[in-house]
Amino acid sequence: MKLLDVVALTEDFPQLGLHRGQVGTIVEEYEPKVFEVEFSDLRGKVYAVET
Repeated sequence: MKLLDVVALTEDFPQLGLHRGQVGTIVEEYEPKVFEVEFSDLRGKVYAVET
């Protein structure tokens, strides 16, 4: 995986309000296999950024 790749969640994170299947974009790589992913709606409004 690399910056700007589109990824999908494979498990639920209810404490974060995120669920399996939601799609986000990798916006930062902190170390191998540790990424910051931005989730946005169809209008481009960001609703979550998680590491």
